[in-house]
Amino acid sequence: MHASTTVGTADAPVSPVHMKGHEEERRRFLPEVQALRALAVALVVIYHLEPNLLPGGYIGVDVFFVISGFLITGHMIREVEQTGRLSLAKFWAARARRILPAGLVVIGVTAALAPLVVPVTEWADLQRQALASVFYVQNWVLAADSVDYLAADNAPTAFQHFWSLAVEEQFYLFWPLVVVVAAFLVRRVTRNHGPALRGVLLVLFGLIVAASFVWSVLEVRAGDASAYFATTTRLWELGAGGLLAVMLRHTPRLVAGRSLLALAGVATIMVGAFVLTAASPFPGVAALVPVLGAVAIVAAGRTSGPGSLTWLVDRPWVQWLGNVSYSVYLWHFPVIVGFEAWANRQPHVLESLGLLAVSLLLAQLSYVWVELPVRRARWAGRGNTRVLLAAATAMAVTAGVAVTPMVRAQVQQQEWQQEAQGVVVGMGSGFGAEAVDGANVPAFVAEAGPVIVPNLQDVHKELSRTYAACAAKATAGTTPRCEFGDPAGKRTLALVGDSHVRMFASPVVDAARERGWRVVTYLHNSCPFSLDEREMQFSKPCLRSNQETLDALVAEAPDLVVTGIYADSVFKGTVPGYAPGVGGLVQAWDTLQEAGSRVVVIKDAPRPRADVLECVADHEEEPGLCSVPREEAFDYPGHKTLTEAARIAGVDVIDLSDRYCGPQRCMPVVGNVMVYRDNNHVTDTYARSLQPYVAEGLWPKDGPVLHDAEAAQDR
Repeated sequence: MHASTTVGTADAPVSPVHMKGHEEERRRFLPEVQALRALAVALVVIYHLEPNLLPGGYIGVDVFFVISGFLITGHMIREVEQTGRLSLAKFWAARARRILPAGLVVIGVTAALAPLVVPVTEWADLQRQALASVFYVQNWVLAADSVDYLAADNAPTAFQHFWSLAVEEQFYLFWPLVVVVAAFLVRRVTRNHGPALRGVLLVLFGLIVAASFVWSVLEVRAGDASAYFATTTRLWELGAGGLLAVMLRHTPRLVAGRSLLALAGVATIMVGAFVLTAASPFPGVAALVPVLGAVAIVAAGRTSGPGSLTWLVDRPWVQWLGNVSYSVYLWHFPVIVGFEAWANRQPHVLESLGLLAVSLLLAQLSYVWVELPVRRARWAGRGNTRVLLAAATAMAVTAGVAVTPMVRAQVQQQEWQQEAQGVVVGMGSGFGAEAVDGANVPAFVAEAGPVIVPNLQDVHKELSRTYAACAAKATAGTTPRCEFGDPAGKRTLALVGDSHVRMFASPVVDAARERGWRVVTYLHNSCPFSLDEREMQFSKPCLRSNQETLDALVAEAPDLVVTGIYADSVFKGTVPGYAPGVGGLVQAWDTLQEAGSRVVVIKDAPRPRADVLECVADHEEEPGLCSVPREEAFDYPGHKTLTEAARIAGVDVIDLSDRYCGPQRCMPVVGNVMVYRDNNHVTDTYARSLQPYVAEGLWPKDGPVLHDAEAAQDR
């Protein structure tokens, strides 16, 4: 799903130009722009409530970007044309009065109430994004998370929708500076501010918009996930509205043409809302759809006659929705996320209607009791410095409220530390995988009681940063080589593969070090070690990288190569004569065996339920309620691919399934240890508890104790 969106926050829409005579009298209010706001927020809310109904509804944010750029630029142009300069303090104070009150109220209320329904596993992200929203850097936080493999699966928080508001605020800091520069240049050469100012702005804005658009296209084509959130890739959309404000001249003429233009704009936006999906590369070229649609509607102005939409634009409920669109957006996403956290599922259709009603009610209350009073307050108009100081104070207070989740988390952390004092996981401790006794896979060791390690609020961070730092990103075209174990070791083990191999690095490296072996790693996130292309966005760089890694391994000829694949891997079948995925593994493993290396593959862990962390957080004393049927946990294509490839290549398989699962079900907590750090990776703590069984598979004491490929199939 595309990340959530937010609405434009420019003031009430007025025309950006002065006009002469009756026909060119400046329109004080633009109802068509207010109606466009209503359309945009409706798209966004429907998308978040029922994405299957409107898969491209997220483009509502792009419509708002155009509106904001258009209105704000118009305000600034009028001020410069009237006074010859732009007051930055006045401009920024006006933005603070318009944006901060409702935004900070929503952040404060949400931060205080969210921990009541949001599981403890999400509290850290909740606080981080609350603070980022207060200071309008949420888009950069999400951009960093989007390219951070370890954070990419983070659940959306109730503050995620503030990302686009952050983009707008950063635009409001930058765009006036461009206008100031233009006004300065104009004053140096002419007293006729109007035409000269617009000419200079046309050039400056045009260069900025062109550069941002090209950058957006390049970033999206390169597959950079952060492009969705970056101000640099979104600036052109707001700038397009600014260019329109510079060039637009409203006219009562061309009645039929303007009506047709408005209809074309609405149709363009609606087609985009239905045709684009969460999988569409965005923004880039695809963002032209909502941007050009919005530009067309604004440029058409007030229409009349056949084909005119004025009959709809002037409907009181349309204008009301445009008025409260900012508050609607602010409230609707926390309401939806809060419901989903409480119900542990997405809403049904009737529930969506109820959530919509709640959002509209909160929006009306917020508009009447927060937005309007602050905007109209006498004190707010008595000095820009006073307003800016009040804004800074309000942001600081809200930031204090935003840390509420972590205050509660600190209390829980202290309680957990006392309870977990007796649970020390290590070789011979009896915790984790060592607690398994035949078919009995207990959640807790009787002596320790119902305490889970690591602490659930930090479990998503529970991995070895040492090995994660030596893993290539999914987008990389090469795989780094790192060394661990005994540096003086005369025998070498190579650990090769994706993150589902990396998650076993701790037990493999520790066991190798104990035996005096040197370890080299070739780890590459989302890139299983195969000569077949995986069905994923960066399959070609992965394939090139794997060929380079294979060449390096053949040259080095390690004694032992340990590898595996993610169980949900699906391959394209580019190796003829084999089932998809099988041939790529067989070719790689055969090449290594011909070079003198023994190959051992570790079967991936069973797949838990998607919300395993949240479920365990809700059932800490009975985590078995969050278990999944064994057959379901292993019903993923990668298991069959690996089994068949291992049979053909004749390599050994370490099957640890019985250390996660009993005969019927697979557990999320085993021997007081949380098994999973997300919905598919094992925690480092649990992986370390598997060391004796991994070591037995790699260095059998009494002959071959590993299952062969056929025996490795789930019983």
